[in-house]
Amino acid sequence: MEIATSIAIQALLLSIALVIQLLRCWIRLRVERKNNLTLPDYFVWGGWLFTFGWFACSAVALNIQLTHPLVEPDLTTDSLEYLITVFISCYFFDMGLYFPKFSIIAFYWWLIPSGFRRLRMAVYFSTGFTVCSWVASLLTDTLIAGHISNNWSIENQLLSTWNSYSGLIINWCLNWSSDVLLFILPFFIIHCIKLRKRQKIALCGVFSLGLITIAISLARFIVYAGDYNIDDASGNLWCTAEMCTANIVVSLPALKALITRATPPNTYAHSTTGFTQDKGPRIYSERRASIEDEIELVDQDSRRSLSTTRTTSAHHNTSANDVRVTTQVTVERHAL
Repeated sequence: MEIATSIAIQALLLSIALVIQLLRCWIRLRVERKNNLTLPDYFVWGGWLFTFGWFACSAVALNIQLTHPLVEPDLTTDSLEYLITVFISCYFFDMGLYFPKFSIIAFYWWLIPSGFRRLRMAVYFSTGFTVCSWVASLLTDTLIAGHISNNWSIENQLLSTWNSYSGLIINWCLNWSSDVLLFILPFFIIHCIKLRKRQKIALCGVFSLGLITIAISLARFIVYAGDYNIDDASGNLWCTAEMCTANIVVSLPALKALITRATPPNTYAHSTTGFTQDKGPRIYSERRASIEDEIELVDQDSRRSLSTTRTTSAHHNTSANDVRVTTQVTVERHAL
């Protein structure tokens, strides 16, 4: 692929991701009338900034190749500036891929009440696995070259992180496995939702958007595994496509508000945990928008975890087995 073509397409993808990000923020602040952005929003912006850092390094490295072309058969270079640039780009790419995942996890922490023991344990595990994968990728990029100076050594450049096939395998396995884990998790949530069949299908469609990122990542790996000496113009384009796609997919559900009529914000008072405490069941609620959808999360563990507990009010005694956690939201509120 021509270098100029590669840079132009990467810039286009980055611009599309930026537009989606700005629309997401506009919806949060103007349509939903939030006072500020949420934690998932900040994580997605972090992902876009790392994508921009990767693109900047990619453009610089590709332009260096115009005056210092890579030499066959190992695609080595005589440019120290090139080696430093691609080494820095490894961090932007491998670290930046995890910010959209952190955004999804932050949303799950908000969505799932603490009373849902199994689902919360799944969120704990997903959080721990993703954070450990992020740290493992950071250590891989830093240590796999042996001595870190090999990353900017003309003589030992084949030992660098950028040229490490083992590093590619490790980072991709960590990234892809965490993608698959976060893709599977919400389908367990759907099992606990009391919702009409049509709405469940729509919700599955929203969650299935993660397949796009998984497919792009798998395609990138197949291309690299089949020909590790692929030219940088093509390889960098695949990497930019994966990063931009991850950020876009995470933000797409929020854009549904553009085609639905917004309603005034919820008037229910709630605590910092998202619950309102009353003398009856605990209610976890958000204001309905456009179509009134009721989603009821049924705690599958209540009979075991609360079987010896009784809840007493001033008016009546209620068995803990009858306690339910109800959420009134719309599919629109499932935006990441």
